[in-house]
Amino acid sequence: MSFEMDEDILQDFLIEAGEILEQLSEQLVELENDPENSDLLNAIFRGFHTVKGGAGFLNVHALVDTCHGAENVFDTLRNHQRKVTSELMDVILQALDTINAQFAQLQARDEPEAASDELLQALHKLSEPETEDDSAADESVAEAPPEPEQPAAEQPSSDGGIDEIQDDEFEALLDELHGSGKGPGANKADDAAAAPASGKGKDDDEITDDEFEALLDELHGSGKAPTSAEKQQEEQKKADKSNDDEITDDEFESLLDELRGQGKAPTAADKAAQPKASPKPGKASKPAE
Repeated sequence: MSFEMDEDILQDFLIEAGEILEQLSEQLVELENDPENSDLLNAIFRGFHTVKGGAGFLNVHALVDTCHGAENVFDTLRNHQRKVTSELMDVILQALDTINAQFAQLQARDEPEAASDELLQALHKLSEPETEDDSAADESVAEAPPEPEQPAAEQPSSDGGIDEIQDDEFEALLDELHGSGKGPGANKADDAAAAPASGKGKDDDEITDDEFEALLDELHGSGKAPTSAEKQQEEQKKADKSNDDEITDDEFESLLDELRGQGKAPTAADKAAQPKASPKPGKASKPAE
């Protein structure tokens, strides 16, 4: 680009436009916090209008087109024909970045590049008065709840996803918390050993013969408790006696020997040979006086 105009005029424009662009950056930040401020809207409008006028005097058409698009948007805003939205601010900030890039090229005495067609079309759309469809779209965007964050997928553990710990690891953890040997499961083995034999199973209350013999040894002493064979013999004798209430002669003789001494009990023959005792004579009645 060749500048045939006075260099002094160009320098004056670059100084003035540079200050205005710095103010525009600060004013746009304030506008995001106070979008209804009419004075601020008018000040921003004048800033873009001034830069556009100087660029037009210098015939810098690319800079004129970008500033003109931003100027028209703020003309609509200050006339209350549209409200400041986040979408609008994104487009205006993009336009300001483009203007700053074009201004830097002008400072380097290069021809500024034109803004993209997408940016110019977005500025033209926002410069038109807001319609009912635009308002409904803005409200739907504002009322739409944020999408819930997806929970992070759980990383599988090195043992294939099993969260259980081994018994040794659990015991070590208890030792760290309560001290070695003082954890809540330290005396489980002793309690299990002291538990009665009858607690082995809830569904089976019977004990084996060996367990019964061991229990008898504890009660009567080792080897002194009656064995199961002796018990069976005694029970058999009792059963035989209960089935036959009569005793034989031999059993009767044996019983008498036990009562009176061996051989002293009278036999059946002695009883038969023993004479019957004669009746004693009664006393003689005295004669009456």
